[in-house]
Amino acid sequence: MRGRPTFVSATGIALAVILLVGVVAWVLLDGLGLFSPGALNAEAGPRALGGVHSHAELGDRCGACHPAPWSGRSAADACLDCHAGVAAELEAREGLHGGLAGESGQLACGPCHPEHDGPRGALTAVDESRFGDAHDATGFSLAGHRETVQGGSFACADCHADGYDRFDQAVCSACHAEIDAAFMDRHQATYGKDCLACHDGTGRVGADFDHGATGFPLEGKHADVPCADCHGDAKSAADLKSTPADCYACHAGDDEHDGAYGRRCGECHSAASWDDVTFDHAVFPLDHGDEERKATCATCHPDKTDTYTCYGCHEHTTGNVLGEHEGRSLAELEDCVRCHPGGREAEDD
Repeated sequence: MRGRPTFVSATGIALAVILLVGVVAWVLLDGLGLFSPGALNAEAGPRALGGVHSHAELGDRCGACHPAPWSGRSAADACLDCHAGVAAELEAREGLHGGLAGESGQLACGPCHPEHDGPRGALTAVDESRFGDAHDATGFSLAGHRETVQGGSFACADCHADGYDRFDQAVCSACHAEIDAAFMDRHQATYGKDCLACHDGTGRVGADFDHGATGFPLEGKHADVPCADCHGDAKSAADLKSTPADCYACHAGDDEHDGAYGRRCGECHSAASWDDVTFDHAVFPLDHGDEERKATCATCHPDKTDTYTCYGCHEHTTGNVLGEHEGRSLAELEDCVRCHPGGREAEDD
């Protein structure tokens, strides 16, 4: 017959019973406080969530935040039961929490939101040294904000003086005014004070902005044009992108042709100089083979540059042309250059 285990003794059993009675008595007298690592935050929010204004009002209802292990639910699930706004961000993959969660839509609350630190314990505690890269998920990168004006490292409170979930864009103005106050005055007078409408912290919009990436490189004289000359009415990134990129949108006032040659100014003019016409008219030399016979654009293009006529020049009346092209209709004789490149005699009869 096998004996009872050596660690089981009358003394051990008695001590276990005494301990169990003591725990039961403590719970009856003080609730579940025996198992709590500390008091809950008692600072009341502006509105009730889950029927309470603060975590402290939950009292001994530990299960409200800590589901039973066999329930299949996590502590984060319990948080979202009350914090419906955060749940909506995660569901839509939008906002601060939606951005931090990424495609998974799952986010642990505890790493940023500790509890049981007392009635006035902080409910948000962010490891600033590790959060920098994650800040991109909020829609604003810290890539362009590595150092303050004084040369030190940024702390969260430098931009979020009233809490992590609040941001006053006046902070942008105040900080950048320390760098160049005159520039900020001009910039805000032109584009307004909604900095985040155009800037995302990456530097894609700013002094180092690569305009060539938009498909409209700032070459020649364009390189010296102030941004406001083309984007003076822009109040957002969408406005900047929708700025017309055709020449005529800016140069209509410089068009001595009054629109007669269309809107494709780049066919004749370059960004190097508006006055230096660079169009290559090699297909039909403007001197028509004779240096004494100069022609203006309007001579052959009385309406617009993408059409032309040879009538009214030299002997090219309608009657003469029909007489020289016996058996051809006038409609067949519209594209003279097809058979007379450079104004030469016909090469194709």
